[in-house]
Amino acid sequence: MRYIISYVSTVNPDISNSDISELMDYVSSHNNAINITGILIYSEGNFFQILEGKEELVKMMFERIKKDSRHYNIIKMLYKEIKKTSFTEYHSSFTVISNGSSQEELQLFLQKEKINNPEHYKSISYLTQKFMKLG
Repeated sequence: MRYIISYVSTVNPDISNSDISELMDYVSSHNNAINITGILIYSEGNFFQILEGKEELVKMMFERIKKDSRHYNIIKMLYKEIKKTSFTEYHSSFTVISNGSSQEELQLFLQKEKINNPEHYKSISYLTQKFMKLG
């Protein structure tokens, strides 16, 4: 069974930009290696992440994420079974995503959520737009 977990969090102010850059590189390569799709974006002191993959693996990863001291105030937005993933691979972006396949996949994700999850779409859309530079 495929599963999705999405959250936003506040970055620990003691974390440097180079630490965040290293985290982005590690997360992208690690998640792609274990067949997790999604995105991690950092912007203005916040993380936004979508994890998609096998249910057990995604839930285990989220439990580790919740214990990670590099961030706090974790707000879970989605936590549910999915039939098909929205992302073809795992992407990570420092600051904002402004073009390319990661933004296209995030837009497709939002379109699917508008149809499949209308009760949460407004909050998900609002938050994700804060991490994207359109145009």
